Amino acid sequence: MASSIGASNSASPRATLEQAAALQRRGDHKGAIRQYQELLKNAPGDPRLLNMCAMATAESGDLKASADMLKKAVASDPAYADGWINLGLILQQAGDNEAACGAYGRYRALHPDSPIGHLNFANVCQLLQRFEAAAPAYEQALALAPENPVIWSNLSRASLHLGDWNKAINAADRALALSPGNSGALAIKSAALLELGRMDDMAELVDFDRLIEKLEFTAPDGYSDLNDFNESLCAYCLAHPSLVYEPSDKTTKKGHQTGNLSLDPDTGPVGRLIEMINKAVRDYQASHPVDPSHPFLAQRPSRWNIDIWSTILGSQGHQMPHIHRSGWLSGCYYANIPDVIAADSGDAAGWIEFGRPQEHPHAQAKPVVRSYQPNEGMAVLFPSYFYHRTKPFESDDKRISIAFDIIPAT
Repeated sequence: MASSIGASNSASPRATLEQAAALQRRGDHKGAIRQYQELLKNAPGDPRLLNMCAMATAESGDLKASADMLKKAVASDPAYADGWINLGLILQQAGDNEAACGAYGRYRALHPDSPIGHLNFANVCQLLQRFEAAAPAYEQALALAPENPVIWSNLSRASLHLGDWNKAINAADRALALSPGNSGALAIKSAALLELGRMDDMAELVDFDRLIEKLEFTAPDGYSDLNDFNESLCAYCLAHPSLVYEPSDKTTKKGHQTGNLSLDPDTGPVGRLIEMINKAVRDYQASHPVDPSHPFLAQRPSRWNIDIWSTILGSQGHQMPHIHRSGWLSGCYYANIPDVIAADSGDAAGWIEFGRPQEHPHAQAKPVVRSYQPNEGMAVLFPSYFYHRTKPFESDDKRISIAFDIIPAT
């Protein structure tokens, strides 16, 4: 292939720009960057060229260089709105939410009629726990995009953190009308119902007896027994290259977590577990028929994808209360359980607990919880909007589980 730089030296700026954009669309980010840099030699302060080069640079993985280019773009033209919103996105990706908030604020001022500006600003305010700023920004976004269920769900969450229980429920109901079964909205609604003391409504929505199911898996073909299968699963997960300690965007504390194992070219024993999970989900659907009166059972995906990952907890390891927003049904399979958890000392250490909402500053109600003691070979299935956590435990042994989400296919 001929050198792209050489080609750009003899091409018109317009042709070079078109070539750069074509390379970027094909995923050749380095080639696109070279072309953009050629153009920037003659127009080093052009905000649009800087913006395009910055986005290709971000796609290549260099967020810092991308942010630096975008800062140069908006310094060159402070009214360049695309530069401000892209700067916010890159800064947020890089974990600098404070600076991202400022960039989104500048975009909102330039484009007050754009719902995405208000939404992005509100979302980063939520991350910064500035709920008093997030809520009105969500309302501004909804004034422009009232049919967006994500914004209604996010307003519901902000209202919960502000202690406005009725507003949280109303916003959740609006989200559910637009997106039936929305896990985020159902979770927030359950927490607000608890705070309002509407226990019958909350118990119907978060029905432990009806909607949680425990299963005991047996070893699949090719393994001598369940212990052989579990040892193979544990070895696979412990050696997985995506395993990281306390990932910043997850609720795992004092433990490691992998990425999505279903994306592996060869899923090994996890592939056999996925087969078992798929059968368990079909059985769950058979034993939980469609019920139009219940927001979870009214939804019944006929096709789904599976996200699956492993969590490896050491001493004092635990999961903070959370839900799985993208799922319909979620679950966890237990491959290795320390003796201290299996023995049950009476404090439910290492157990999985359902029903305790995430912390919010105005919460006063006592949560209604249900805990389950895990054992090797056990799987537990539950609606993805059920708040759940795991309790800390003390052991030199590892608690190794494989969690999964059933995500409806569109």
